[in-house]
Amino acid sequence: MLIDIHTHTSIGSRCSILHPKDLIITAKRRGIEAVCITDHDTTKAVKLCKEIGREYGFLVLGGMEVRCEEGDILTFGLWEKPPGKIRVQELIELVHDVGGVVIPAHPFRTEAPSLGDRIWEVRGFDAIEVLNGNASDYQNELARKAALKLDLPGTGGSDAHSILAVGEYLTFFEDQIQNEEELIAAIKERKFHAENNLGTGDPIMNWPR
Repeated sequence: MLIDIHTHTSIGSRCSILHPKDLIITAKRRGIEAVCITDHDTTKAVKLCKEIGREYGFLVLGGMEVRCEEGDILTFGLWEKPPGKIRVQELIELVHDVGGVVIPAHPFRTEAPSLGDRIWEVRGFDAIEVLNGNASDYQNELARKAALKLDLPGTGGSDAHSILAVGEYLTFFEDQIQNEEELIAAIKERKFHAENNLGTGDPIMNWPR
């Protein structure tokens, strides 16, 4: 099952011009089977996106990209941003306490808040985003190498802020996903891998799962 697990809407992210309806229509047209709404520090767009998704027979899941002191982190299972500033290690413990999962977004992208080499200092990630639509090939390659060294599976997400980017990178899940609980379970079980260009030319099919 192909899911774009990193997208931003114009409702929840000021940096995005992607309306939820355009996101859903575009994703469905491009053969994607679901999208995760991961707006910056909020889940306020998720309910509306789910309603639109039901109108089009398309699965929408909720998550959040949390701005930590060290960089941006994708979370699933957390529905409200922690108050004030938070460090990555604190966020990991908080998300794990509610049964969720934590994935560093674009960890080596220098044009956005990212962990960089601090990724080696943190413990408890459930995966690493190794294909990000706004990162360069070199930055994604650094993330790929980090995932291999840390023995963590890699996810793919477009990080779409406009129609053009939707589905550029995806995560393929071995089982069908119907809700956030199943998404989280699949990530914990490592039953997925990153894909590019809707699954064609995937260079990382044999990564550790």
